[in-house]
Amino acid sequence: MTIEHNANFVKEWQELHNCHESYERFALIIKLLAITLTVLLIVLVQPYLVTLLVLAILWLQEAIWKTYQARAGDRIALIEQALTDNKHNEKNSTSAFQFYSQWSNNRAGAFGLIMEYLKNAMKPTVVYPYVPLMIIALIT
Repeated sequence: MTIEHNANFVKEWQELHNCHESYERFALIIKLLAITLTVLLIVLVQPYLVTLLVLAILWLQEAIWKTYQARAGDRIALIEQALTDNKHNEKNSTSAFQFYSQWSNNRAGAFGLIMEYLKNAMKPTVVYPYVPLMIIALIT
């Protein structure tokens, strides 16, 4: 791997890392919006079904957002591995700036995409605060 190729990996890593952190900030904004809307809907005495539907929509939106973040994380891990492998092996087949090509080549179709969203929705860091908010909406 040439120095230029290595520099491309570093540049790509930095950009993806910034995107990864940005996804995390927006996921927290979605959570804060869910909390705010739940409190507002409860105060306005809206039917619990409305609150549950709003929460479900925001939960799925965050899951989709976290799926994008996971893709960036996968590519970051691949770049880190390529940089590590470079120290031991000059015949590395990983190329820089292949984020979308890599995702496109590994895409599992519509059903696979839906399953990926659901898998991310069930992660504990995504489940919170939606399930507790749903419980609060049901008991108030």
